[in-house]
Amino acid sequence: MSYQYSFSGGLLLSLVLLVVLVSLPVKLAAHFAGAKRTGLIWCTLAVAVGVFIGWLVAWLLGGLIGGPLAGFIGFVLGIRWMLGTTFVSALGLSVIAFVLSLAGMALLAQLGMFVATPVNTSVTI
Repeated sequence: MSYQYSFSGGLLLSLVLLVVLVSLPVKLAAHFAGAKRTGLIWCTLAVAVGVFIGWLVAWLLGGLIGGPLAGFIGFVLGIRWMLGTTFVSALGLSVIAFVLSLAGMALLAQLGMFVATPVNTSVTI
């Protein structure tokens, strides 16, 4: 059995656009928040690390405080750690990143670049 993997140009373009749509506003907000590191690469890495730490915290503490809340707290901690801000500034940056990522996905969906694929839900016995 062999598997073939391929990358869609539209999917890669959508990913790049989503990173830009999230990282640029985080970069701007990092300047206003007085972050130690405000470069675009740092902001992109902060979003990626924040998502990973959010997933990790949700996995570890999700049963105690709820998965979404644990993920959000982890994301805030990741932003704080990567950009060198205060916890309150990281909280503001996280809210901005969340709202803009939703807006970015909606924009990409309107442009036809980010679409859900149909799922086969039939069961065969």
